[in-house]
Amino acid sequence: MWLLAVITIPLLSIFGRPAQRFLNENVSRNQLTIILGAVLIILSTSVIYRLIRRHSYQRIWHLIWFVPIFLVAPFFMPIIEERVHFIIFGGFGFLSMQVFTPRTAIILCISVSLMDEGLQWFLADRVGDWFDVGINILASVAGAVFSFISRKQ
Repeated sequence: MWLLAVITIPLLSIFGRPAQRFLNENVSRNQLTIILGAVLIILSTSVIYRLIRRHSYQRIWHLIWFVPIFLVAPFFMPIIEERVHFIIFGGFGFLSMQVFTPRTAIILCISVSLMDEGLQWFLADRVGDWFDVGINILASVAGAVFSFISRKQ
């Protein structure tokens, strides 16, 4: 899964604009928001169900801060691409902490966030943006922290 996340990030940078144009032509912003929200709710519900089945009740309490960050915060971001960045990089941070030591995971989160936006500087229809770097780092570190806290218990 971690490798899939690492591959997905540059692919979204390279092919993101054509995909965005396709979605803009075929799906309204409201529909896309509903689809994105439904996917996140399904993922959250499956995680809660899994934690309950494993009797990991203490880990469920971490969802009190995790759910608002990853389900609510992205919907207040004005640009849909920022929402997708937040979710993709949050998942990347979570998976990085599952695979690597905490120090390595945080270094990877920051490095991949910087490299993704650096890659966009060299693409014809993309622009690297420091605000996006900040969103990427915030999301990946939040995902990593959630994974770290859950793993510790």
